[in-house]
Amino acid sequence: MASTMRYRSGVINLVALKTHASYPIEDGDLVYEVSGIAYPASAQADGGNEAANQLSFAETFAGVAMAKTGLQSGETSFRLTTDPGYTLVATTGDFEFPCPSTSFSPGDLIGADENADGDALLDQQVALVTLVNSAIGVAKVPYNALGDAQTSILVSLRSALTRESVSGN
Repeated sequence: MASTMRYRSGVINLVALKTHASYPIEDGDLVYEVSGIAYPASAQADGGNEAANQLSFAETFAGVAMAKTGLQSGETSFRLTTDPGYTLVATTGDFEFPCPSTSFSPGDLIGADENADGDALLDQQVALVTLVNSAIGVAKVPYNALGDAQTSILVSLRSALTRESVSGN
């Protein structure tokens, strides 16, 4: 997916994480961290089903990429440096993401969404989850949207890198 600025409000805490040259990251990607390196959600190994993928992702969820790093397949750039070797990741804040059409309530648990094939997470899409350990944030629903199906949702994110993660882990 193309870079999309998803930040809407709230205090953000930025951390710089190294990146892997084989896994380009777009602005707005949900990213996870392994051994100090950030990867887009779609790079996570398939756990066999959506629930397992969401749980595994939430355990290592770093935050939302605030800068593009690297080039997608077939992409060209006029910049001299397209991969500085790191990206800035917001570990907290309120971000708007597309989601499957769902009616949300304030405080609903939100996790990463899986692709239609059921074999990878999407880099820039979220879904309603039922388990707190699978959540990467909570829904913030405006009062005028209560009870209505939404195709995008404002999410108050909490990274596993902070002590304020949704699950408390």
